[in-house]
Amino acid sequence: MPAPIVTFLSDFGTQDWFVGVVHGVINEIAPDAHVVDVNHLIPPGNVVRGAFILEAAAPDFPQGTVHLAVVDPGVGTTRRALAVEAHGQCFIGPDNGLLEWALVAKGARIHALVETRWFRHPLSRTFHGRDVFAPVAAHLSRGVPLREFGPVVSDPVRLSLAHPRHEGDALIGRVVFIDRFGNALTNLTLTTLHKAFGRDVPAERMSVTVLDRTVAGLARSYGDAPVGTMLAIVGSSGRLEIAQVGGNAAARVGIGEGDPVVVRSLD
Repeated sequence: MPAPIVTFLSDFGTQDWFVGVVHGVINEIAPDAHVVDVNHLIPPGNVVRGAFILEAAAPDFPQGTVHLAVVDPGVGTTRRALAVEAHGQCFIGPDNGLLEWALVAKGARIHALVETRWFRHPLSRTFHGRDVFAPVAAHLSRGVPLREFGPVVSDPVRLSLAHPRHEGDALIGRVVFIDRFGNALTNLTLTTLHKAFGRDVPAERMSVTVLDRTVAGLARSYGDAPVGTMLAIVGSSGRLEIAQVGGNAAARVGIGEGDPVVVRSLD
């Protein structure tokens, strides 16, 4: 039987001891668990950014993976702690919208974490990542049933996100993330494009506009055009991106998160 996988995403950064001790708590309970650090450079308290990266990363992990996500500006308040079973995986984190991708899944099972016998003691009011979420993730990875941690929740906190919309012949989305290469990732997925324009519209017959720049056609790879060229492409996450060959599209054009992106068929 393969070792269980526990992923870990947070806004803890890398200059303190916080990430390391969470690893220690997980491995004390589940010494065979393979802990994978997804990202610890989420801007402090930025739940929307954390939710996006969790959604982008989780599909690439196998069934049975436990995802520990801690971006928790409400730690120590009355906000709930959750465990969610969805997409064949488990997601652990605060009830603040961080687990949005799991919450919207069909058939998601959502439980509050209230059974303190599974927590680390003494329980800190400021470090639930170590004392609540990490031990629960470790116990889940060892096969403890979800129901053992607390009651079913029917009203989790949801993120208020702008969704793609149609205006005439245009599909309008927005930039949701700028990666370290300066590529602008949008909330328009390949599935969204197929629903809007059909599967038969050739990639070269679509146009993508962001700010004052329009790109004709969707490229197949980042190297499809000469260096310096702006292009649009469906990247590895399945999302439409605006990129610059050999450069930084966001810096060149001034693209930022939230900027509208308009897609049209040229036919």
